[in-house]
Amino acid sequence: MKRLLCALLTLAACSAALSLTAAAWAEDPAPTRVWGKVSPWDGEGILLKNDDKNDHLNEVVVHVGDAPAVDAATGLPLDLNALKEGDVLYAWIGPAATMSLPPQVFAQVVVGNVPADAAAPEYYVLTSAGWTDPAGGSQMVFSAKSGAEEAPLELAVPLDAEVTPWLTRQIIRLEDIRPGSQVLVWRGEQDAVSKVLVFPYAYRGTAAWNTAGTGVVNGETVSVPGKVVKNEESGEKQIYLPLRAVAEAAGYSVSWDKNRGAVVYNESVDPVFFAVPGEEVIFRDGEESGISGPCILENGVTYLPARDLCRALNLYYSDGAE
Repeated sequence: MKRLLCALLTLAACSAALSLTAAAWAEDPAPTRVWGKVSPWDGEGILLKNDDKNDHLNEVVVHVGDAPAVDAATGLPLDLNALKEGDVLYAWIGPAATMSLPPQVFAQVVVGNVPADAAAPEYYVLTSAGWTDPAGGSQMVFSAKSGAEEAPLELAVPLDAEVTPWLTRQIIRLEDIRPGSQVLVWRGEQDAVSKVLVFPYAYRGTAAWNTAGTGVVNGETVSVPGKVVKNEESGEKQIYLPLRAVAEAAGYSVSWDKNRGAVVYNESVDPVFFAVPGEEVIFRDGEESGISGPCILENGVTYLPARDLCRALNLYYSDGAE
């Protein structure tokens, strides 16, 4: 038990920053929930065990790092120092896991202190949002990704639901919640959503390929349309967006360099990345990052695969958006 508490103290110190990063979520599969009772463990991390033999992660070591740790009873930060053997903890994790036994995983959100007469809140990544007016009153309807579902599910939030931001006092409304937001959702009677906890937005903004065939950044159509490119080898079609138009719409600046191609700069005029026509990589911080198709230069316009471009610009991307 002493070793367990030492590990928890280390994790508590690491979680002081309590921030979310887009890199953890951009284009990742829906996060998966693991759960179990806190158990003694010789190494770093929190060992969780549950009795569900059909659960391939019924014994797993969770590393919290800087992931938010939430008290389900209050919606406030969970005191990791106060965890003791036998406490039940829920964690949502990404796809990465070690091959060790037990597997070791990395949390995106951790939830504990769930009241005995209540269900644990659920964590979702929202992919779209819109108003609806069902009988009985208005509500906001979100499409959401959850590890329990293969396809996005519909999440209806009534106007009287409590909506609060994580660790700030700012006022947040349902209409302020954007695609790409990460939320915890509590349900009350008849499974209705009663509370939504909204984590800090991890992206610079949103981007989409709309049904008219153009790119949209933060709701505004960009000045140059995108295009669909067919891969000659696989035959698959891929959406490409114009680098300069999308980057400038998101607040970056772009210049052309004869040796480096299109160079993207932030507000401080620091280079963010550059893309060379014909290359299947982008260059940032002196390193190469692979992309899903070659950079294209056509009629003076540089194009990159939509998802790769939005990842590099820290934009939450969706295709087929209105």
